[in-house]
Amino acid sequence: MLCFSFNKAKLLCVSLLTALAVNGQSLSGKVISAENGAPVYSAAVYLPDFGIGTFSDSSGYFELRNDLPESVKISIKADGFETILTTILIAQSPVVLKLKEKHLELDEVIVSNNQGALQRNNSVHIETRKLSDLNGIPGTNLTESLTNIPGVYSSSTGTGISKPVIRGVQGIRVLTMLNGLRIENQQWGGDHGLGITELGIGSVEVIKGPSSLLYGADALGGVVYFIDEPYARNNTHELNVKTQVESVSMSTKSQMMLKTARKNYRLSIGGLYNNQADYQLPNGKFAQNSRFFDQAAKLAFATNKGKWSMHLRYNFSHTRSGIPGHTHDSIVDPSKFQVENQNRSYTVPAQVFFNHFLSFENKFFLKRNELTLLTGQTFNRLTEFEEKLTIPGIQADLHNSLYSVKLKSHLTEHIFIVSGLQGMFQNNINSSKATEQLIPDALTMDNGAFVIGYYEGKYWNFQAGIRYDIRQLRSLETFKGTSPITRNYQGLNYSLGAVRTTEKQTIRGNISSGFRAPHLSELLANGFHHGALRYEIGSTELKAENAVQLDLTYEYHGEHLEVILNPFTSLLSNYIYLNPLDTVIASLPVFEYVQLEDGFSYGIDAGWHYHPHFAHWLHVENSFSYVMIRGNDDFQVSLLPQSRISTLLKVAVPMKSKFRMDDFSIQHLYYFRQTNVAAFETASPAYQVVNIGLNAQLKGNVPLNFQLGVKNVLNSRYIDHLSRLKNIDLPFPGRNFYLSIAYQLINNHKVK
Repeated sequence: MLCFSFNKAKLLCVSLLTALAVNGQSLSGKVISAENGAPVYSAAVYLPDFGIGTFSDSSGYFELRNDLPESVKISIKADGFETILTTILIAQSPVVLKLKEKHLELDEVIVSNNQGALQRNNSVHIETRKLSDLNGIPGTNLTESLTNIPGVYSSSTGTGISKPVIRGVQGIRVLTMLNGLRIENQQWGGDHGLGITELGIGSVEVIKGPSSLLYGADALGGVVYFIDEPYARNNTHELNVKTQVESVSMSTKSQMMLKTARKNYRLSIGGLYNNQADYQLPNGKFAQNSRFFDQAAKLAFATNKGKWSMHLRYNFSHTRSGIPGHTHDSIVDPSKFQVENQNRSYTVPAQVFFNHFLSFENKFFLKRNELTLLTGQTFNRLTEFEEKLTIPGIQADLHNSLYSVKLKSHLTEHIFIVSGLQGMFQNNINSSKATEQLIPDALTMDNGAFVIGYYEGKYWNFQAGIRYDIRQLRSLETFKGTSPITRNYQGLNYSLGAVRTTEKQTIRGNISSGFRAPHLSELLANGFHHGALRYEIGSTELKAENAVQLDLTYEYHGEHLEVILNPFTSLLSNYIYLNPLDTVIASLPVFEYVQLEDGFSYGIDAGWHYHPHFAHWLHVENSFSYVMIRGNDDFQVSLLPQSRISTLLKVAVPMKSKFRMDDFSIQHLYYFRQTNVAAFETASPAYQVVNIGLNAQLKGNVPLNFQLGVKNVLNSRYIDHLSRLKNIDLPFPGRNFYLSIAYQLINNHKVK
């Protein structure tokens, strides 16, 4: 332990050493029904701060033989019951935990809000989904799966390159987090993929709108927060293997995760390989050079001792994707990008990405305080090959060092404060081997401090906070005629929210602000961006963006019906966007970065879930999303997503045979016509897509789980308004048959 000489650091070191010296304790108890006292079998008992979990047995009993602190936060979740999240004293072990029966239970534990809370008690509306639920009808890529969340869309270049769009906002304004680590992977480029695969991802949380209070600069449009699958339950080995094939691109995607958990350590390791050929169009031809492949690996290790818990995580991904629609012709012929033969061989133009994400997190539980220290290092290498496979047109390395310090202090039983420091240091380096540059060599430094106060009552919860951030941006070379620049940006942001929860209703309101500094690509762009299929012009006069959002939520929780209404509005200042010009250079449309001095956005996400008691086999889910962004002079920005209605009908098929069908699903997506377009931007017609899927099991010593179905059953020809292939009239994939096979092996350790 490294102790510095000044007094506060000495005090901190002594506290941490004392915490480590305290002997831990184990936890046991029983899970029962609150109505009749009957034991609850197979209830998931989980300690979110430690990643430790197990299941209750047939008598409702569970035991966690781990070295634990004096008190722990514990969540209990079981089918047919209401999820609970509470803090218990280990000295009270064995404990009795009572669950209320509830036919329709959609509540989840929120991880991304720094405190760990059930969704119904959180003053900010956060969409929480298990990846397995989003993949009821599996997506071709991770972003496609996210579009099943209301208000989330995809901006894509074919099937290999896609990024999430939240309420019409995309790119740098949407921050991606992985287990608390900020992911930096050249996301300023609309043609640069997400950089994260589904390997080992258990769930995702989406925060819509300004989130600078918790995550700092750039989180102006929202946050996509990915969370790893839980480790294996205590004293078990787990092996999970899954293979998926799709007909439209002749794809194969395989992944494997191996997990083990002993008394005081947990380990997960896995790998993924995904190879896709050019996808087939509704007319039977193929989208030229839409092929791609992914490779990924993941390692996670956790241990705990008394009042200390540690998580070490490493993620690697390698992606190579073709760039469909690339041309130097002065007059574009869309038919040239639709070919007779399907191919998957490596050719130009193409993008190649390498990503390394490393995080080291330590938590200390000190009486009424919890201290979290997270450090991280990310590396992204982007290479674009335009003319030759041996000579890169673009090659840039992005190094990013991050830190986060958070202290949660309990003042009373109902009041606590979360305060902290966050920052990062980025270094962008262009390779001398490349023939051109999209952005210059540059350094970026961020530092921010925040404090948030929480009040938790029986019916009312309140949150209020403030944050201050400083960003320094410095280019290191003359770039396309512009001398090196240095810019300093700062932002003071706040958030205020309240939620009232009763047995059947939840009403919440939140007002939050955010800011985003211009990126080098917006300040200094002046040339072709072939991957995005456009010519871009920047401006060194751009100012920092600011936004203030009012977000309201009404939820009804009935026995058979769940309803949610989530209207929102935002005031925008200096909003940066790409403005299409009535100009074409070398066959590419010209866009310039401009600012909307004053503007506003508004819209609504709404949905309902019907699951009647008298028809337990039936689920009906429906959602609607709408967003508009415009200036005070009625001027509209470009690239707004189409309004969408999503309907899912799921029918359970109870069977007792060795081979049984679990459920059958029909999904209908309707996208309205988009006529709210900027000058020189073309409108998009309405379209609809129908998908069907079947989940089944084959019982045996090694049970197999099957997913099979058809996406785009009607073979509809459609082009989404956010597709970067719209200008060459290249549609999305045609009818697509899929099959997924997965199995899980679980072996118990001998416990002494």
